[in-house]
Amino acid sequence: MDALQILMNDHDQVNQLFQKFESGGNSQDFQQLFTQLDRELTIHTEIEEKIFYPAVRNFPDTSALIEEAYQEHGQAKQLLTELAGLDNTTAEWGQKMTQLMRAIQEHVSEEEGDLFPRLRQEMSAQQLEQLGQQLTEAKHAAQGSMAQPGQNKMIYDNNMGQQPSL
Repeated sequence: MDALQILMNDHDQVNQLFQKFESGGNSQDFQQLFTQLDRELTIHTEIEEKIFYPAVRNFPDTSALIEEAYQEHGQAKQLLTELAGLDNTTAEWGQKMTQLMRAIQEHVSEEEGDLFPRLRQEMSAQQLEQLGQQLTEAKHAAQGSMAQPGQNKMIYDNNMGQQPSL
């Protein structure tokens, strides 16, 4: 599968989790959904920051978009960290979750509406497939390493909005 499709599938999965949040539920439901959301976003941001963004940042007119994406990831990581420390039955938690949903939806809209079409024009199908293979491998590795509790927080603390060194 090509890299852009893999990332769009991730976006769809996160959107489905947001829709479940919006449907309501009890504290236990929200905790389970939050754990899933945290895991999905952690893995997604990790593969984008370590593989995807460095691979595509030098194509025409992508550098500023990639810079902005790193900043948006930092904002999302901060919100996830804040949410993890709050009681999910409070108004503050609900407000932060709404803020996270809006930030992620805007990020997805920018990637899928601007960055991805540019890359589809600039990259060959073979390049996108090769990059997709790298993303898939990194995703599987990240999923395996996150089997331990607290792993999500460790990634956030180590990567708070920072670009990987190239």
